[in-house]
Amino acid sequence: MSNSNTKPEVEARESVGLQERAGSARPQATSRTCNHSGAALSNTAPAKYINNQNIKPLRCAVDSLYLSYRGNITPQIEELLTFLKNMAQHTDPEIASEAYLHFFEHKFQVMPKGAGKFSFVLKDNWFNIQVSSGKSSSVPLAYVQISSELLTFMELDEILKHLDQIIDRLGTVKGHPSVSRLDLCMDFECYSKFNVEAIEINQWKTRAKQIDRFHQNKRPSGWRIGKGLIMGRLYNKSLEIQKSKKDYLLPLWEASGWSGVTDVWRVEFQMRREFLANVGLKHPDKITKLSPAVWKYASTNWLQLVTPTDDSNESRWPVTEAWHEIAQACTNVNCQAVKPVVKRRLPNDQYLFVNGLAAISSFMAREGISDLGEALGEFLHEAERYHLSKDQTMEDYLKMKAKEKTLRYNTELKE
Repeated sequence: MSNSNTKPEVEARESVGLQERAGSARPQATSRTCNHSGAALSNTAPAKYINNQNIKPLRCAVDSLYLSYRGNITPQIEELLTFLKNMAQHTDPEIASEAYLHFFEHKFQVMPKGAGKFSFVLKDNWFNIQVSSGKSSSVPLAYVQISSELLTFMELDEILKHLDQIIDRLGTVKGHPSVSRLDLCMDFECYSKFNVEAIEINQWKTRAKQIDRFHQNKRPSGWRIGKGLIMGRLYNKSLEIQKSKKDYLLPLWEASGWSGVTDVWRVEFQMRREFLANVGLKHPDKITKLSPAVWKYASTNWLQLVTPTDDSNESRWPVTEAWHEIAQACTNVNCQAVKPVVKRRLPNDQYLFVNGLAAISSFMAREGISDLGEALGEFLHEAERYHLSKDQTMEDYLKMKAKEKTLRYNTELKE
């Protein structure tokens, strides 16, 4: 697909235009609200009124959002970020751990390296902000990735207001932010009638030229369709969560009727700036109104799952019932889940209390100790002896490592 107004983009723009003229109001966030209307993609979508026989929709959402801000960094901020970036590069971990920037109750880690043409990178659990130098006149002031967790639990309007305040402190902003990338997704549970793992490559009817299939432990785990301005994905989200640790999604699925037993799958469409601009979705304030129409275009015009027949003309193969349900699921309901999202990038309990105990269990096995109290005492004694052989105490080593990790987790040690 080229950057010009190709036929698919014209069709999408016309589809989006119809939705925009029809209009749709954005509901106010509550602890849990559901409206059966042509509303925007949202955090959960229990489409109980749809006679689904193949899938149970669990959640529709904006999963990823990348914004670009035009403008120029202020000299004072550039000087400060340069100082902190150099501090982050220091060989002394204690000095490097102080390379953070406080903004609007955020403690951003300032990374030791830039990213591409952007000289500075600021990170916490809400935002990944790339900031350009004043010398880079052709590069936007800031390029921002909003975290999926924040998009899940906070209203988009509130996120944008907060982000605008942060970027305004970094420099002089020109105009409104533009959408560089938007990912729309739907999570669903399969009924026995629909076997996702049995999908064959010839069942994909798409404008894309590239189709890739993936396996994990010799088991089909997903598909990636397309490469460019639009990309589609169908993949086993339950398997992916085992790696990403995004377990905050589990209560949302359960609230929408997930059994907790079967795997949850995700359909996702990733769209980049050129396509979004051609369909009129250039600025983030259009996402709420236009995302249902964009989803409908992507799941009916750009990509479909069909059933092969004896007809030699593959374009006439019928769309599967399951795909019809997928295409409809994110254009009918709006449910909003709201909870606080911490700004700090904290390790979860699985990491601390399962992975973190691996050394203890290994020590117990090595020493043949079955009593936990005895094992902990011996472990600490041996650990202290080891670190003393390296000319430091175990306590000094742990304090040093904890200090290093405060930067990664956006936290501070208590004195």
